[in-house]
Amino acid sequence: MIELLFTLVSLYPYAVAVLLGLGVPLLCVTSYSRFGVGLVVITAAFALDVMTQSAPVLRLGLTLYVADLPMLLIGAVAAVRWALRPDVPLRHPGWGLYLLVFFGGLGLGLALHGTAAGVQARGDFYAVAAATYAMTFPIGKAQLRQVMAALAWLATCLMLLCVYRWTVYYGDIRELLPDAGTYNFDGAIRVIGSSAALALGQALLVGTFFSRLAPGALALRAMALPLLSVVMALQHRSVWLASLVGVGMGLIFARARESTRLRQLSMVAILALCSLVLLIFGGQIAGDIQSSAIRAIEGQGTVSARFENWRVTLEDWRNAGTRAIISGREYGSDTKRLVSNAAGERIYIGYGAHSNYVSVLTGTGVLGAAGLAWAYAAALARLYRLYRRDGDHALEAAALLVLIAMQLAYFVAYSNDFLQSLLLGVGLALGATQLRASAVDDPQAAPLMKVAGKRRGTQPLLR
Repeated sequence: MIELLFTLVSLYPYAVAVLLGLGVPLLCVTSYSRFGVGLVVITAAFALDVMTQSAPVLRLGLTLYVADLPMLLIGAVAAVRWALRPDVPLRHPGWGLYLLVFFGGLGLGLALHGTAAGVQARGDFYAVAAATYAMTFPIGKAQLRQVMAALAWLATCLMLLCVYRWTVYYGDIRELLPDAGTYNFDGAIRVIGSSAALALGQALLVGTFFSRLAPGALALRAMALPLLSVVMALQHRSVWLASLVGVGMGLIFARARESTRLRQLSMVAILALCSLVLLIFGGQIAGDIQSSAIRAIEGQGTVSARFENWRVTLEDWRNAGTRAIISGREYGSDTKRLVSNAAGERIYIGYGAHSNYVSVLTGTGVLGAAGLAWAYAAALARLYRLYRRDGDHALEAAALLVLIAMQLAYFVAYSNDFLQSLLLGVGLALGATQLRASAVDDPQAAPLMKVAGKRRGTQPLLR
């Protein structure tokens, strides 16, 4: 038995080498040709990043994080598809402008500041890779069904992770706690970050208004109450706000054929009643939630600090010169700034701007911010056109409108992440794919589409 174990251990390095030698190329090939494979890679990378708390997993002269290799693979596949595939639904000029400014800032940062630029650009690169990958695929009902299924599975994994971490912390199982003693320095109950909590809120809204789009509609609806409880308990106030925006948008855009307006209002009322019961009878957790909401309304705690942080960040960007205003400050540049804390003391801080809008404006300048805003406006406009047509893809367009509206509300206080960027890419691709297909099917629009296709060097998606 011992000899067998010794043999297995000695063969382990060879098994890993074979797996990397065969598995990575196979993954590249399949993710190049099948959207679902890349979607699984992106979702799994997001889940693993949450589980490891974005901590380094390997140091070999260069520090590697759990999402680095998967997102590098997705980025490489996205670049090849963007350059070579004739069936790319839309190479949006606004997104192209944003990519140009982003990689220009990254290249300049690497030349001036070395690896510090790569470290600072890591999260933005993830987002760029995920969005670009989704934009290069024709998106229809099948692909959006895969996205909703991935969101449902991700929400299930994240809920189980929350339950596990709460059990470990409140059960005082010290052997399983991280070295810091808690999973989040900003509050022990916040066992996952705000980006993961937003994914839970989005899954909650999909289950409430658009469950028919995801496999296992009944199971997703049954998850609504546990999802609501977890989102409230995590106390990420920006996620609460984004979820309220999602409820309002869902009531506006959810189609009657998905469920009657009375049924939608009934589900929202039930969730609101459960929230009220949780606040009244939830004990210590209810008190924490109430105090967190009161601090947000009164502008106390992190809220006032963020306003001061935004003001100083924008002033530093404005004073950095013309190049910074036009194309942003290069990656790797010093981000330390002097702000006032809650006690009125002037202190230096070095963390992010805590707002995606501020981060994009200062990081990519007026050009990059304009390109990204153009891409978002195009996605929302195309999805709204699909919704207004009341065709086969109206419900899919409505669901993406709600999810993108939620992330836009969330971006006021937090930065982007690659799961949210994936939704932007899916929204742009769905609108471009289906509107182009409609134009090809229209005898009057078909000649125009052929001319446009020749000018762009592309072919119609549907024949």
